[in-house]
Amino acid sequence: MENVLAFGDNYNDIEMLQSVGVGVAVSNAIDDVLTIADFVTSANVEDGVANYLESFL
Repeated sequence: MENVLAFGDNYNDIEMLQSVGVGVAVSNAIDDVLTIADFVTSANVEDGVANYLESFL
């Protein structure tokens, strides 16, 4: 799991983000997700996941 990258924005994503190597939250995520994320990218409506992947890869 340490080689896994995951994205999340809500309560159901917290456990997933905590169990992977890199957890990324979109900027419009709930505060609990923003707190535990390793990185925060732009909002999902602003292509946050795509933007992060483009910069990461």
